[in-house]
Amino acid sequence: MKLYFLLILFTQNNIFITLTNFKGEVIIWKSLGELKIKGLRKLTNSFLKTFLYSNLNSLKIHKNLKIHVKLKGHNKSKKVFTRFLLLFLQELTFSLIDNSNESMNGCKIKKNRRL
Repeated sequence: MKLYFLLILFTQNNIFITLTNFKGEVIIWKSLGELKIKGLRKLTNSFLKTFLYSNLNSLKIHKNLKIHVKLKGHNKSKKVFTRFLLLFLQELTFSLIDNSNESMNGCKIKKNRRL
């Protein structure tokens, strides 16, 4: 059985995918911005589906393969993208980890007003 890690980084305007083996050697590195046509929005459902299918279709051929998926960052289309990803790779996915850090901003002390 071969083991791969799929690292997905969500930024405000883009999504990056990195596929590595267990040694950390990069096999695939892609961004959603490569697929974008000038003047159109990047984060639409059709762009997300074609991005996944075009870049990860070669993984569906292998039978003896398991993938650990690691998510990082926040994006407005993160939930839709992970749903498409899990539907597309459902028999290959071994685990799913979300490493997004939630901000822990506490109460801020009011500034003294200057006159």
